Amino acid sequence: MSTSTSFPPTMRVGILVYEGFEPIDVWGFTEAFTISRFLGTGYLNAPAYPFEVLFISNENRSPGQKDAVPGPIKSMNGPRVAPDMFRDDALTQSIDILMIPGGNTGPLLNNDEKVKALSDWVRAMDKQVQLMTSVCTGAAVLAVSGVLDGKPATTNQSVFAWISTFGPRVLWDNVSRWVDAGHYVTSAGVSAGTDMAFHLVDRLMGRAVAETAAKTAEYDWHRDPQQPIYYPQQAAVPQPQ
Repeated sequence: MSTSTSFPPTMRVGILVYEGFEPIDVWGFTEAFTISRFLGTGYLNAPAYPFEVLFISNENRSPGQKDAVPGPIKSMNGPRVAPDMFRDDALTQSIDILMIPGGNTGPLLNNDEKVKALSDWVRAMDKQVQLMTSVCTGAAVLAVSGVLDGKPATTNQSVFAWISTFGPRVLWDNVSRWVDAGHYVTSAGVSAGTDMAFHLVDRLMGRAVAETAAKTAEYDWHRDPQQPIYYPQQAAVPQPQ
């Protein structure tokens, strides 16, 4: 007698990519989702998969360019990605989770017209997605959009003082590696975003799926957001001027 297995629907994860994004913010977060598999299926199995990851360009589609595709986006340290859709196209897509990565976020926030357009988009997406998330300084984009007002959140601790100015009404946490506030989930810098992503896999698809994914990735998942990361004692090095 043959049996069939019905899996939960695949969840779609949208990641905004902009000129100067931090690679590990995007790729570490991506890996946690793309390496995840339903129980009883393997890394090389065909779909269905728990998650599908899509990259969203920070550029909008130009009027009259119906068949245009987004151009490649260069990260802070050089590697480029090819986005799957323009920013405005994402408003017409079914996306369950949106993530804003960190990196060189300054240019996103120093132009009033661009800030307004991006903030309007964030607020519109916020009404559509199940989870709104950020890694590192990406929290500044959520904060300046107002969606984190009155909510607990965290960001990159090395630039905490600067990022927190974009959301004076946010309940900032300067200790945790990530903060799960329900609809809003934010992480501290770089690798903390990968820890948060495995936490989201756990939350959305179950602990066994998350643990199996972390083991498959050979990733040292820091499961407790309150546990500090240990760094060996080091001599002082010159600081950026």
